[in-house]
Parts: sequence; structure tokens; C-alpha cells
Amino acid sequence: MIGALHRTALAAAGFMPERASSVAAGVDRVFLFVLWLSAFFFALIVALTVLFVLRYRRRPSRAEPEPSPSHDARLELFWTAVPLALVFVLFGVSTRTYLRMVEPEPGRDPLRIQVMARRWSWWFDHPGGRGAPELHVVRGRPAELVLASADVIHSLYVPDFRLKQDAVPGRFTRMAFTPVLAGTFPIVCAEYCGTDHSRMAARVVVHPDQASFDAWANEGAAPAASLVDLGRTVFASKGCAGCHSVDGSPRVGPSFKNLWGRQEKLAGGGTARVDEDYVRESILRPSAKVVEGFANVMPPVPLEERELQGVIAYLQSLGEAP
Repeated sequence: MIGALHRTALAAAGFMPERASSVAAGVDRVFLFVLWLSAFFFALIVALTVLFVLRYRRRPSRAEPEPSPSHDARLELFWTAVPLALVFVLFGVSTRTYLRMVEPEPGRDPLRIQVMARRWSWWFDHPGGRGAPELHVVRGRPAELVLASADVIHSLYVPDFRLKQDAVPGRFTRMAFTPVLAGTFPIVCAEYCGTDHSRMAARVVVHPDQASFDAWANEGAAPAASLVDLGRTVFASKGCAGCHSVDGSPRVGPSFKNLWGRQEKLAGGGTARVDEDYVRESILRPSAKVVEGFANVMPPVPLEERELQGVIAYLQSLGEAP
């Protein structure tokens, strides 16, 4: 209770929401840099405008304008170089912050969570098979969210984390962060998605430690079938096992053992890294990227978004490339 009141007081002391994630401070720095830079140039332009209007206004003693040079190369270089330098600075600080939003901290085990958006609700599949309409993460542990949409474009926005990422039909998007404050924080949809867009809300529950998260994940009745279980079922029911092994043995198609993250050599040249988008494309458009040494014989397999997420989770469970 005291911690919640303290955070509320901190938020009320300024004009920004509290910083509850590892990327929030970086986003605020970029925002404030742009804000104060814009304010400075706004004040400078207004001041110079007023000065010039007063200084060079028409008066009875001066009916004609004063002569002035038509060109000054030094002045033109100056007002070109300064904005260019500021743009490069802005590009540098914003790119550094952006990269921290899409890749989890290296060398640490992130909490990977699959997010499904549909009109008009969110669903979060957590490690261990626990699904919930709210997002659960652990303070101090990196989290990686992989987002998909079952219908239209949605946008998962957590103001206290300074994070917003679109969930786009037909592809996967991701966001990465590390929670730094325990507590509960609101989630809203920041992309107009239809009639009940404004009611498409959820929340992030940041557990103070891993033990608290594990207790939540294991509480109550046995959880529903996990994404890994769903993917295993799809793998068996769609006939995937006829062409792909899970033990490394060769068949008509590549083995799925230790597939995740592998750099596959493609027929015709080039490589492709096995990730969410590669798996999606290989299922829905198998001929787009054919692995070298294998025939182009796989037909498209129409799957629903959650089934695709299940197959991806199942492939991840079979191990990552060494």
C-alpha cells in the first residue's frame, strides 16, 4: 500500500506517468529533448519576428526599405548545418532507445509471452501454459512479447512502460522491456479497431519476484492446454510428422530438432533465420523460401492465428540452434 501511494505521489509530482520499465527513461529523454528543442526554436523565431517587425517597420523617417545583401553563403551554411546536426543527434538517441524496445537484454533469460489481440479483448499466453486476459511479468526479469491479431490492427499501449506496439493481421510484431516497479498498470488499445475500441482494456501485473509469478502460474485448477500442447496437436493432426521429424532424422522436409534460430540455407542462394515470421510464411506460403537440399513439395496449410502461435511455441520447445 505504501509503495503504491509513493508511486502515485511521484507520478502526481510531474506531468508524465511513472517510469515502470527499463525503456521509460530513454523514451522520456527523447520526448523532453524534442519538446525543449522545439520550445527553444519557437521562442527564438517569435522573438526574432517581433524584433524585426519593430526594427524594420515602415516609419515617416524611413519610407523605403534599407538595402540588404541578396545572398550570404556563411549564413545559409549555418542554418543548414545546425538543423542537420540536431537531426543526427535525435536519430542517435531515439534509435538507441528503439533498439532496447525490440530485443531483450542480452545474456538474460527473458519471459516470452504470446499476445493475441481480437475485437475487443487481449489474451496473454505465459510460459508454463497459463493463459489470462491480463499480462503477468516479473520485476527485474526481461520480458519479450510476440503479438498477433486475429482480425484487424490493434495497438498494445502501456503508458507507464512508455511502450506501444501494433498487433497486425498476417504477421508477428514484438516488444521487449524489463519491469522495474512491482504493481498493476493499465493496458489500452491505441489503434481504432471498431465499435468497442475504447473498452479494449487490460492490465499488466508486475510480480515482485519469480516466486510470486510461479505461485500465480500454478494456482487454482490445472491450466487449459498450453500453446505448446496446441502446437503438438496441430503437428500431429495436420500430417506434419509425415515430412518433418523432431529427433534430427532426415525426411522429406527439414527436421524440427533444434530448429529455432537456425540460419537456413535457401535454394537459389541466401539464408533465412528461423523466427516467428519465417515459420508463418513457411506454413502459409511454403514455396516462398525453400530450404536448400529439399524439394518444393509442401502445400499451404491454412491455420488460425492461435494455431500458428501454437506451432511456433512447439518448435521453440524442441530446442534452439546451437
